Amino acid sequence: MAAFPEPKANIFALIVGIDNYWSKDFSPLLGPVNDARAFNRFLLDPRSLRGLQVPASNIVLIENEKATRENILATFKSHFLDNPNIPDHGETSIVLFYAGYGTHLDTSDDMVKAICPVDERTTDDAGTYVHAIPDYLLGWMLWKLAEKKGPNITVIFDSCYLGGIGRDIGKARGATSLSLDVPLELDSHLWWKDGSATAQSHSMWAPDAASHVLLAACCADETARELRYTPTSVHGRFTKDLITQLRRATLETTTYTDLLNLIPKWSGQTPHCGGLGRNRLVFDGNYPAIRRRALSLTPLQPPGAEHSDSVDVFRVGMGSVEGVVPGTEFSAHAADDSFLATLVALSVEVNHSILATKDEEPLTLPDHANAAVSDWKYHPIILHVFTPPEFPHTSHLFPTYMRRSAQPRKYVQAASPETADIVLWSDGDDIVIERLTSMVLECARETRFFRQKWPSFPTVVDAIAHFNYFLCTHNGSAPIPGFSLEMHRLVGESQSRKADRTVGHDGNMVDRHAVDFTSQAYAMYGFTIRNESAERLFPYFFYFDPERYTIDLWCEPGRGLPLESGGGMRTVGMGSERAFEFSLPVGETSSSGFLKLFMATDYLNFGIEQSTSPFEPWFEEPHRMEKRLSEVPTWDALNVILTMTSKGMEEKA
Repeated sequence: MAAFPEPKANIFALIVGIDNYWSKDFSPLLGPVNDARAFNRFLLDPRSLRGLQVPASNIVLIENEKATRENILATFKSHFLDNPNIPDHGETSIVLFYAGYGTHLDTSDDMVKAICPVDERTTDDAGTYVHAIPDYLLGWMLWKLAEKKGPNITVIFDSCYLGGIGRDIGKARGATSLSLDVPLELDSHLWWKDGSATAQSHSMWAPDAASHVLLAACCADETARELRYTPTSVHGRFTKDLITQLRRATLETTTYTDLLNLIPKWSGQTPHCGGLGRNRLVFDGNYPAIRRRALSLTPLQPPGAEHSDSVDVFRVGMGSVEGVVPGTEFSAHAADDSFLATLVALSVEVNHSILATKDEEPLTLPDHANAAVSDWKYHPIILHVFTPPEFPHTSHLFPTYMRRSAQPRKYVQAASPETADIVLWSDGDDIVIERLTSMVLECARETRFFRQKWPSFPTVVDAIAHFNYFLCTHNGSAPIPGFSLEMHRLVGESQSRKADRTVGHDGNMVDRHAVDFTSQAYAMYGFTIRNESAERLFPYFFYFDPERYTIDLWCEPGRGLPLESGGGMRTVGMGSERAFEFSLPVGETSSSGFLKLFMATDYLNFGIEQSTSPFEPWFEEPHRMEKRLSEVPTWDALNVILTMTSKGMEEKA
């Protein structure tokens, strides 16, 4: 039998990650090299493991001391522009990935941004000062590359242009001081031609750039941060979520805009997607399709039931590591390839899944029958759960048999903590939930509850999946500009409470999608929702409690009462309405929660989404809000994180 070579991706990549800079102006980072290696691994991994199957010879990885200005620019030229293995004017996908510090140049034009090579602000062996790599130089080089090799270029930057550490949510990847302006003649051999080009004319951030698609960790005036996900793992939260979604999503049908919708918007950090090609398929589909595997089916008998040749539940040797999720559909076929039935995944472990017939009819399997994935049915609500071997309740989450009448779960088993959204473990009689998603990591890393109080484990984990998904969901493909949420500390009597203009910015405590405030006895708070957009919008205002995993609807409109465009406003908890009070849990010195404002052009009957904790015995599963949002053509959402600390903690800080 002839052997055929394994197909490879038609992708070339240059990956740069810098933790340790030579100049003392830059404090060490902990995540960029991890990010670069993780992205490199994603490119190299086979399609069966949800990688792109790129040949190692197509990738150049530059880390730390090798990431000098000279080497980055020279490698861009040799690996991309002058590479004979990339056909001119072809369809090869080209990827530039950078993780490290960003900066602004000290010029009269404060719009000039730059990335920092490892030797920036030092002198080379010849005594020449080493400058940053400015945005306009990169933009010019990308334009020349697109002109020669084709415009299938993706640029991924996990850096920013503002420095500092804020709110204990990780270090920012922006220099804390300006870089010196770059003499135009410095890079004349690379880009300067007739003197007519300007920094603005070749900005890499140009929204109408035809040469490339830019995926950036944040907008130009925000900060990109890195977080510690496990004791030994620090990553940029943008890169971490980007690679997670690249591995989980069905790439064959995912555009760059779709991909950005799967990544959260954090307080002070909004991922950005720019370029005319942002509605193209990710990496232009230049990677092998996931090979269709014929899998054997094992019939499963209900516990205690007599043996029967006709069953409606099966086991298949394919699981979450290969992208199966609850709801994934399999097509079952006989040995002669004749169709037998469609099977649906109900429960998914790392290396196998439990399937049931979609039409609920029993099926008698002929000899040598097999099944293959027919529809992946990926949905970002799916939670990846890791349980260590000693965890005593894994079998409750992933039973060996499920009845066909059971609803597919909203979670799958993760192979390791590094690929998980939560980790469950036992501490005496307590069950500990360790949160590893970037959004919830802005709050406490763990929450714990007494085991005997819980209803069923699957119900609890489904509720956590629901909570995480709606906390993070937003509409990056069709955002609505011009609406906002304000929070106020109130003054006055109960019938006439109004904003205290001395607190916050003219009475508004929200700063860059965050509110940090001190616990204060008897303090009252209220909110203002504003609509400066061009649309009449219906507001839905929720509070998410990450300690108890509750979602409370604080405000919804009447069916015919949207906020008018161009200045519509509604207050919540002000005037004669009941005001809001916040208090710290007993024994705690700080606590966090999230405000979420949905705005939609159509009325949505959300109802009370989730008013009790899933850890309470009387908890009921929430409604399917994701279905309602999918039916609305225009909607968007914003998050605000609230962090309250005790007065003693503030004075200590």
